Amino acid sequence: MALKRSDIEKLATELLTSHDISDESGTPPIPVERIAQACGIEVVRSAADWNQSGFLLRDTHRAIIGINSRNAAVRQRFTIAHELGHWQLHTLDQSNSLFVDQSVVIHNRDDLASAGTDAQEIEANAFAAALLMPKQIVRREARNLLNAAPATREEFISSLARIFDVSAEAMSIRLSNLGILRN
Repeated sequence: MALKRSDIEKLATELLTSHDISDESGTPPIPVERIAQACGIEVVRSAADWNQSGFLLRDTHRAIIGINSRNAAVRQRFTIAHELGHWQLHTLDQSNSLFVDQSVVIHNRDDLASAGTDAQEIEANAFAAALLMPKQIVRREARNLLNAAPATREEFISSLARIFDVSAEAMSIRLSNLGILRN
């Protein structure tokens, strides 16, 4: 059964809170790799010629997130958060599981999302966005940025993306999903 976006947001917030990152005191960028390691997940990078962005391997004794180190740093961060989403949302009852992601991209709603055929990927993307760009922290930083100096839409998005160490595309989608920007 597909999870509600509000439930995914809540789970991401709970994970942040358990690592002493709150709406009031949280400062971007979110240390996603440190969070994964604190959860007992080993993060391994490989520069091998593989077309996957990353994977999560979990058995009864440990969990490993594999990252394609040939990807940009912001994509690697998103991939770690995405795989943490699978770890948090999809492996509770699966002690021996492997999630391999061909491409980790935040989706507004694509054909797969509309058809409901790839719910776990959509949920993991939503979790990654909520983890890397927590709602209240994004709102606070957006307010601060707008109060500091007016900017074009692109400058605003790019500035926030740099603050949160995410791609401009990821930030644009997050701002739209939070109702801060309209498409």
